[in-house]
Amino acid sequence: LYFDMKVKKLCELKKYQSGIILAVEGDVHLRRRLLELGLTNGTVVKILSISPLKNSFLIALRNYTLALRKNSLDLVSVAVDE
Repeated sequence: LYFDMKVKKLCELKKYQSGIILAVEGDVHLRRRLLELGLTNGTVVKILSISPLKNSFLIALRNYTLALRKNSLDLVSVAVDE
């Protein structure tokens, strides 16, 4: 399914680019919080907006939008079709 896709960190995606979550890393508390927010394996995410300083992102997933900082998105690996 993901054989012909490239693996990137979620913070590396460009505006309006989407990907499928493969893994969520990080310490136990932060990882649990990201999973509770819906960032689970197999979820499709799309970057809607990036702040001018590129330190926060607005993403769409599971029929809602979520704003997260770059350091949190750096812990999420996604498969991107290029």
